[in-house]
Amino acid sequence: MDIKQAFSEEIRRLARKEIKAALLPVQNTVASLKKLVAEQKRQIAMLEKRCGAPAEETAFPAVENAESDKSVRINASGILRLRTKMGLTQSEFAKLLGVAMHTVSVWEQGRRVPRYSHKVRICALRGLGKRELKKMLESSDAKKPAPAGK
Repeated sequence: MDIKQAFSEEIRRLARKEIKAALLPVQNTVASLKKLVAEQKRQIAMLEKRCGAPAEETAFPAVENAESDKSVRINASGILRLRTKMGLTQSEFAKLLGVAMHTVSVWEQGRRVPRYSHKVRICALRGLGKRELKKMLESSDAKKPAPAGK
Protein backbone atom coordinates (compact mmCIF):
# COMPACT_ATOMS: atom_id res chain seq x y z
CA MET A 1 0.00 0.00 0.00
CA ASP A 2 1.42 3.34 -0.94
CA ILE A 3 1.42 6.38 1.32
CA LYS A 4 -0.99 8.37 -0.85
CA GLN A 5 -3.68 5.70 -0.54
CA ALA A 6 -3.07 5.32 3.21
CA PHE A 7 -3.49 9.06 3.80
CA SER A 8 -6.59 9.13 1.64
CA GLU A 9 -8.21 6.28 3.58
CA GLU A 10 -7.27 7.82 6.93
CA ILE A 11 -8.75 11.20 5.89
CA ARG A 12 -11.96 9.48 4.79
CA ARG A 13 -12.17 7.57 8.08
CA LEU A 14 -11.64 10.71 10.15
CA ALA A 15 -14.13 12.67 8.04
CA ARG A 16 -16.79 9.99 8.56
CA LYS A 17 -16.08 10.03 12.30
CA GLU A 18 -16.41 13.84 12.45
CA ILE A 19 -19.62 13.83 10.40
CA LYS A 20 -21.11 11.13 12.60
CA ALA A 21 -20.24 13.12 15.72
CA ALA A 22 -21.72 16.31 14.25
CA LEU A 23 -24.94 14.58 13.16
CA LEU A 24 -25.58 12.74 16.42
CA PRO A 25 -27.27 15.70 18.19
CA VAL A 26 -29.37 16.40 15.08
CA GLN A 27 -30.45 12.76 14.89
CA ASN A 28 -31.41 12.82 18.57
CA THR A 29 -33.44 16.00 18.06
CA VAL A 30 -35.24 14.52 15.06
CA ALA A 31 -36.07 11.38 17.01
CA SER A 32 -37.48 13.37 19.93
CA LEU A 33 -39.53 15.54 17.54
CA LYS A 34 -40.95 12.45 15.86
CA LYS A 35 -42.00 11.12 19.26
CA LEU A 36 -43.62 14.47 20.07
CA VAL A 37 -45.54 14.47 16.78
CA ALA A 38 -46.75 10.93 17.40
CA GLU A 39 -47.93 11.89 20.89
CA GLN A 40 -49.74 14.95 19.54
CA LYS A 41 -51.45 12.82 16.90
CA ARG A 42 -52.68 10.49 19.63
CA GLN A 43 -53.97 13.45 21.64
CA ILE A 44 -55.76 14.87 18.59
CA ALA A 45 -57.38 11.52 17.87
CA MET A 46 -58.50 11.22 21.48
CA LEU A 47 -59.95 14.76 21.46
CA GLU A 48 -61.72 14.15 18.15
CA LYS A 49 -63.28 11.01 19.62
CA ARG A 50 -64.38 12.91 22.69
CA CYS A 51 -65.69 16.03 20.90
CA GLY A 52 -66.39 14.76 17.40
CA ALA A 53 -64.55 15.63 14.21
CA PRO A 54 -64.49 19.30 13.13
CA ALA A 55 -67.19 20.35 10.66
CA GLU A 56 -66.09 20.59 7.05
CA GLU A 57 -66.89 23.68 5.00
CA THR A 58 -68.84 22.86 1.87
CA ALA A 59 -68.81 26.31 0.29
CA PHE A 60 -65.97 25.45 -2.08
CA PRO A 61 -65.87 21.69 -2.73
CA ALA A 62 -63.27 21.89 -5.49
CA VAL A 63 -60.72 23.81 -3.41
CA GLU A 64 -58.82 20.67 -2.40
CA ASN A 65 -58.30 19.72 -6.05
CA ALA A 66 -57.19 23.21 -6.98
CA GLU A 67 -54.77 23.48 -4.06
CA SER A 68 -52.94 20.33 -5.04
CA ASP A 69 -52.04 22.04 -8.31
CA LYS A 70 -49.99 25.06 -7.29
CA SER A 71 -50.22 26.65 -10.76
CA VAL A 72 -53.52 28.52 -10.71
CA ARG A 73 -53.65 30.77 -13.76
CA ILE A 74 -56.16 33.61 -13.61
CA ASN A 75 -55.99 36.97 -15.38
CA ALA A 76 -58.21 40.06 -15.53
CA SER A 77 -60.08 39.10 -18.69
CA GLY A 78 -60.57 35.56 -17.37
CA ILE A 79 -62.21 36.85 -14.19
CA LEU A 80 -64.53 39.13 -16.17
CA ARG A 81 -65.36 36.38 -18.64
CA LEU A 82 -66.09 33.88 -15.85
CA ARG A 83 -68.29 36.32 -13.95
CA THR A 84 -70.34 37.27 -17.01
CA LYS A 85 -70.63 33.66 -18.08
CA MET A 86 -72.08 32.86 -14.66
CA GLY A 87 -74.50 35.77 -14.98
CA LEU A 88 -73.32 37.36 -11.73
CA THR A 89 -72.87 40.99 -10.79
CA GLN A 90 -69.59 42.15 -9.29
CA SER A 91 -71.33 42.34 -5.94
CA GLU A 92 -72.61 38.75 -6.13
CA PHE A 93 -69.24 37.49 -7.34
CA ALA A 94 -67.57 39.32 -4.46
CA LYS A 95 -69.97 37.74 -1.93
CA LEU A 96 -69.14 34.27 -3.21
CA LEU A 97 -65.43 34.94 -2.85
CA GLY A 98 -65.67 36.78 0.45
CA VAL A 99 -64.16 40.04 -0.85
CA ALA A 100 -65.40 43.56 -1.45
CA MET A 101 -67.11 44.51 -4.71
CA HIS A 102 -64.38 47.08 -5.37
CA THR A 103 -61.79 44.31 -5.18
CA VAL A 104 -63.49 42.39 -8.00
CA SER A 105 -63.61 45.59 -10.05
CA VAL A 106 -59.89 46.17 -9.53
CA TRP A 107 -59.12 42.57 -10.52
CA GLU A 108 -61.17 42.86 -13.71
CA GLN A 109 -59.41 46.08 -14.66
CA GLY A 110 -56.07 44.35 -14.22
CA ARG A 111 -54.79 46.86 -11.66
CA ARG A 112 -54.29 44.11 -9.07
CA VAL A 113 -53.93 40.33 -9.09
CA PRO A 114 -55.95 38.14 -6.69
CA ARG A 115 -54.10 36.43 -3.86
CA TYR A 116 -53.48 32.72 -4.24
CA SER A 117 -56.32 31.82 -1.86
CA HIS A 118 -58.76 33.86 -3.93
CA LYS A 119 -57.43 32.35 -7.17
CA VAL A 120 -58.16 28.92 -5.73
CA ARG A 121 -61.71 29.96 -4.86
CA ILE A 122 -62.24 31.40 -8.34
CA CYS A 123 -61.07 28.11 -9.83
CA ALA A 124 -63.48 26.27 -7.53
CA LEU A 125 -66.32 28.44 -8.84
CA ARG A 126 -65.43 27.52 -12.42
CA GLY A 127 -66.75 24.01 -11.92
CA LEU A 128 -70.09 25.06 -10.49
CA GLY A 129 -73.29 25.65 -12.44
CA LYS A 130 -75.48 28.74 -12.31
CA ARG A 131 -78.06 27.02 -10.10
CA GLU A 132 -75.45 25.97 -7.57
CA LEU A 133 -74.05 29.49 -7.50
CA LYS A 134 -77.49 30.99 -6.91
CA LYS A 135 -78.08 28.52 -4.05
CA MET A 136 -74.75 29.51 -2.52
CA LEU A 137 -75.70 33.19 -2.79
CA GLU A 138 -79.11 32.56 -1.24
CA SER A 139 -77.62 30.56 1.62
CA SER A 140 -75.04 33.27 2.31
CA ASP A 141 -77.84 35.88 2.34
CA ALA A 142 -79.94 33.69 4.67
CA LYS A 143 -77.05 33.37 7.16
CA LYS A 144 -76.89 37.16 7.62
CA PRO A 145 -79.30 38.54 10.21
CA ALA A 146 -82.10 40.77 8.93
CA PRO A 147 -81.53 44.48 9.57
CA ALA A 148 -83.34 45.72 12.64
CA GLY A 149 -86.26 48.07 11.93
CA LYS A 150 -86.91 51.34 13.71
